[in-house]
Amino acid sequence: PRRETPAGDLLLARVQELNYRSARAMEGHVVGPHGQNLTVGEAQARAELIDRLIELEQLRGSQRHRRVGRLTRILTLLTVTVVDLPIMLWLASSVFNVDWSDPLGLPLAISVVISVLATGGAATALHHLGHNQRQHKNTKRQLDWAKLSAGSKLSLATVGLLVGLMGVVMFVRVYTEGVLSGMNDLAVLMAVLVALVMVISATLVFWTAFRDGSLEQDDLRHYSDCVRPFLVAKRAYEDEAHELSCQYDLLRRQAGRGETGAD
Repeated sequence: PRRETPAGDLLLARVQELNYRSARAMEGHVVGPHGQNLTVGEAQARAELIDRLIELEQLRGSQRHRRVGRLTRILTLLTVTVVDLPIMLWLASSVFNVDWSDPLGLPLAISVVISVLATGGAATALHHLGHNQRQHKNTKRQLDWAKLSAGSKLSLATVGLLVGLMGVVMFVRVYTEGVLSGMNDLAVLMAVLVALVMVISATLVFWTAFRDGSLEQDDLRHYSDCVRPFLVAKRAYEDEAHELSCQYDLLRRQAGRGETGAD
């Protein structure tokens, strides 16, 4: 428009700049889940392909990609914090002879550190091993033992050994304390109960990690996290360009009416 040429030129220039940035947003570079150097468009295409494959398997009845519910994860964390840690602290305090009538001192500090390290280390190891074994999960979210490699079987044997060791240590310690306290009749029962609680808690950590999603879902989540900021930026450019285009159209109409009135 003649009377609005400077404003119209500025609007058009800004709209063109925003359209250019929107088009280039998908040409940015991201790092894939396995260290690949990809453009945003390539990452989005791979994410869409994985999403279609997961959806196809789920339509065929596969449960391999199902995630563990939030409540289950919270319950597992609470079990480790509320059950395992106090039991381990009691065990460590018994070993280092903490005087609970006057507990403050070096024995209590050592007991707390050891109990936290032992509980956290065991839970982390079990979670890591369970997470790594998801590639051997069948369509029913069960471990396919026949297809396991020698290394995977060794890892599972390590899990069994770790869980069994925790149960045996707790059994022996509780039984010893029960006998020393004069509760010979209840010593075995209490020892079995505490050992069973520790074994169930450790197994829960492993199976929660094992049943939580799949490797494909991990890749999909990585691609989605990489692409999302670029898509948000692209949408922001498009929205601003659309708003400025509307302002430019309004400016043209106002200028057109002004020229008609002048004539």
